[in-house]
Amino acid sequence: MRKFLLRYAPVVLWMSLMFFFSSRSDLPTSGTVTEDFFSKKFAHVFEYFILMFLMFRAVGEKSTAKAFLFSLIYAFTDEIHQLFIPYRTGKLIDVGIDSLGLTLSILVINKLQLWNSFLLVAPPKKLRK
Repeated sequence: MRKFLLRYAPVVLWMSLMFFFSSRSDLPTSGTVTEDFFSKKFAHVFEYFILMFLMFRAVGEKSTAKAFLFSLIYAFTDEIHQLFIPYRTGKLIDVGIDSLGLTLSILVINKLQLWNSFLLVAPPKKLRK
């Protein structure tokens, strides 16, 4: 149970933080309309980039596919949630932008795994073939 909590607590905390900001209808604007658009879309990419790392860490099999699926489901539910927030809209395009963050995270995870396999002098039995 303790191991489960240590793995999933960061995921739940990060999702809670995302939910909190998603619930706000008074998010500040930054600069021009274009700057505001890009800063908010970058925030989508960043928050789902982090979520993918945390979800990948939590998933026991170290499956990027499973972590991606769980994170993508959360992206859909987040957009549905925004439909009920005044002055907010749930947009399918935002799920696409979220999945960009997930995909970038997978690329980094794969690079780190490859890097770690080169650094290991005697790889664990799981990595040996």
